[in-house]
Amino acid sequence: MNQNRNSLFAYNFGNSFLHKCPAWIKLIFIPIINITLLLIPELFFVLIPVFIGILFLIAMTARISFGELVTDIKPVFYYALLLFLFDLFTVNYLDFKNILTQLLTIFSWHNQKETIFFLLKLIAVMQTSSLFFRTSTSLEIRNAISKIETKFNRGKKQNSFTQILFLFLNFIPMVTKTYNQLKLSWKARCGKSGIKMCIILLPVLFSVSIKKAWNMSRALLIRE
Repeated sequence: MNQNRNSLFAYNFGNSFLHKCPAWIKLIFIPIINITLLLIPELFFVLIPVFIGILFLIAMTARISFGELVTDIKPVFYYALLLFLFDLFTVNYLDFKNILTQLLTIFSWHNQKETIFFLLKLIAVMQTSSLFFRTSTSLEIRNAISKIETKFNRGKKQNSFTQILFLFLNFIPMVTKTYNQLKLSWKARCGKSGIKMCIILLPVLFSVSIKKAWNMSRALLIRE
């Protein structure tokens, strides 16, 4: 259970409404919701925090913990940190007298409002994605994609698109789970977190992930 909490978009066992809801319905409506969120104009800024709060309550009813939600939206925090660093690089540090004024100007609400609005949108998008993956098994996702593809093909079963999309949707949870396993193994051997750990583990992560993706694609072909 603890490993799942540290894995991005890992499935959570449960019997909530979202768990019982057919995966194909979630697969259709969640992208529509996400696109709508990204298209909301800045004029309706207040709607995004409200929607984030509603998604949080929905997650609680599905027994998705706060820690698991934070894990799933953590990439947005890294992205925000990257934007913050880029903004720091725009400061003219040779002008010592006006450094504080420059920082206050750069990080003022007027200049950062659009960025904050976009980051809140990304948090909401990650939350909806979290609700989908945390309440849908890999098999349910594959069957949902296959069902939608069959409808578009007017009853003719063609699984090439299903396999590609299924592998794509499962790649991120698989990579994060693999990374967590490697990290635990590293720490079990008294390894310390840092740049050295990343340098050593990243090639292993790449190799293991490619191998797992290959095995998954072969397993799908064998089942056909």
